[in-house]
Amino acid sequence: MLTTLAGYTAQAVERTLHLDERVTAARQLQRAMLTQLPDAPGLELAALYRPAARDDMVGGDWYDAYPLPVSDSDAKGGLALTVGDIIGHDMRAAALMGQVRSMLRQADHDHPGKGPDQALTALEQACRRLDLPASGTAVHAHLRPAADGYWHLKWSNAGHPTPLLRTADGTVESLLQHGILLYPSLPPRPRTCAGRSLAPGSTLLLYTDGLVEQRGQDIETNIYRLAHLLATAPPRIRLHALLRSLLDEIGPREGEDDTVLFAVRIPS
Repeated sequence: MLTTLAGYTAQAVERTLHLDERVTAARQLQRAMLTQLPDAPGLELAALYRPAARDDMVGGDWYDAYPLPVSDSDAKGGLALTVGDIIGHDMRAAALMGQVRSMLRQADHDHPGKGPDQALTALEQACRRLDLPASGTAVHAHLRPAADGYWHLKWSNAGHPTPLLRTADGTVESLLQHGILLYPSLPPRPRTCAGRSLAPGSTLLLYTDGLVEQRGQDIETNIYRLAHLLATAPPRIRLHALLRSLLDEIGPREGEDDTVLFAVRIPS
């Protein structure tokens, strides 16, 4: 009896160690695909990622930020910002997300001086030619310095939840301009592109649908709640603390969906 029990115990321990190694490897893969935010003079950046606590503990949500190449038409460069969501909550979605993230970076660097809409279009064309089934949503933006501490924002929204912009006086605006989601199987269509000037003291908030889309709740109501929380947050709260408080207040129950929050602030 003791020998049999010892055999069962050894098998259970072996399965537990195997599962733990698999989860650890999946988490390391996810962390490797998430960007270490760059130093951006004149800007403050913060990001927060929480995977759905199930399966392989990974998914298709991502954020990214990297310097834009300097071009003949724009000698100031700037910063590219992305938040996206490839459909799925498993290793396959994470692998597709990693490919899409790299291809979008390449698109920006292969087309210096072009807008974020053209980078998304180039990404879709590449996915179509390579037969890469990378369906999902994304907001891709270019943020470039202007005069007197202002920055100019251009963004293209591919079916993603609405970005929120808090101005220096605490007013929160929804950046509503958007186009259809990323779906390489569809015939190519022109991407939308919008722009506006951001004054010192502004905070831009990007997020994935895991933050606001929850069972039994209206997504528009949750976005309204998110905007209210952003508007009433202390003006000098640190960005990471702001993201943590938003996730705690409105985020999903653990295990429901992957969640990304990404904020950029222009110090006043």
